[in-house]
Amino acid sequence: MVDVDYVGKQQLKNLLKQFGNGVQLRPTYLVSSGKGVHLYYFLQEPVQLYRNREEVLAELKEALIRRLWNDTSSIRPDSPDIIGIYQGFRCVGSQSKLGVDFPVKAYKLSENRYTLEDIKASIPSCKVDLAPLYEKPRRKSTVTLEEAKELYPEWYEKRIVQGEPKQKSKKQGGTWVCNEALYEWWKRKITEEVKAGGRYFSIMALCSYGLKCGISEQKIRRDAYAFLDHLESLTEDEDNHFSRADVKDALRALKGDRKRLSTIASREWIEDNTKVTIPANKRNYRKQEAHLYLARRKKEDMKVIGEVVKEGRPTAERTVREWQESHPAGKKADCIRETGLAKHTVYKWWKDINNEDI
Repeated sequence: MVDVDYVGKQQLKNLLKQFGNGVQLRPTYLVSSGKGVHLYYFLQEPVQLYRNREEVLAELKEALIRRLWNDTSSIRPDSPDIIGIYQGFRCVGSQSKLGVDFPVKAYKLSENRYTLEDIKASIPSCKVDLAPLYEKPRRKSTVTLEEAKELYPEWYEKRIVQGEPKQKSKKQGGTWVCNEALYEWWKRKITEEVKAGGRYFSIMALCSYGLKCGISEQKIRRDAYAFLDHLESLTEDEDNHFSRADVKDALRALKGDRKRLSTIASREWIEDNTKVTIPANKRNYRKQEAHLYLARRKKEDMKVIGEVVKEGRPTAERTVREWQESHPAGKKADCIRETGLAKHTVYKWWKDINNEDI
């Protein structure tokens, strides 16, 4: 199912013409959703949705969305909604955003049923590799504990003998825990950069960042509703207001699989759905010796040009500070691993990324 929004009368004519002359792949059904259309492409055979296939299917759907959503089919061609494979659509016969007098209607355009190869072939220069779709999902290991003891002695010692949990944090259901500053950073993004079209997903992203940062569900909900007035003020279309019901619906993400939400909502996913640019972190994983050498050289260069350089800090503190300077998006765990310092030492000298001293 593909959603194309902001479809006027001329755009609809263009789409129907392109379906007729083969420029675009003709859908099985076209659904009028109010101010846009939903295009349904029936498949010849169901696709079993194993987790190892999710990414490939999402890539293929994104390519199809970008193919169908263009300057001939939408009044806003530069704002395609890159929605995932789990996105729900308005039910045929239900009320559209235009009100009870404009129900969602379906029109059958063909008897066509397609393979995923057919869909890929309809997209010029599509480079999505469909091969993973034909790989069998991994089966659970049949290795016995006695065999594992011989094959994986370190794992056996930690998990079986010492009883260490599988997840890094039981509280987080197995997800990694990020600095709370990441959560606060996203809250600023919602205030400063989120626009109409990305409001719903900005709240879903808030849930994801909150879970990653160990924020309580109560605080996430309170923060989400606090953005309601601001997000509603961004309304550009009188038929597309942002309501309390939208916030409530987005917060349903907290009731699902927390580990899945915090990992599926990747940087790319959040960028595509919220329209907020999130530059990739530059991570310089140098060895401690090389990193400290470069950091000290930097200090010497600063002295040469006459800049004041603070000296006399304890060695461990200086090591942590210098590592943070070179890794502004780095985590404590990375610092511990790369510097070789003890966990409590790194935690002692670690400063929040918003601290101006860094």
